Amino acid sequence: MTISFSGDDPEWNEWWVDPIEEGSPQADPTDLRETQQYIQRTYTEETQEKIIIKVRPQKED
Repeated sequence: MTISFSGDDPEWNEWWVDPIEEGSPQADPTDLRETQQYIQRTYTEETQEKIIIKVRPQKED
């Protein structure tokens, strides 16, 4: 089952992944792949098109 989302949070469509190394603008390939797979399983195609994946400045603990 996939869902569509349109919440009151204006940043709901911003998804963050870890960088490959601290301060790098390049996404960690594993984190990026897992995030993309989750989005594909969870959200409708229309919602997926609105999601923007961004890279954090440093890895999250």
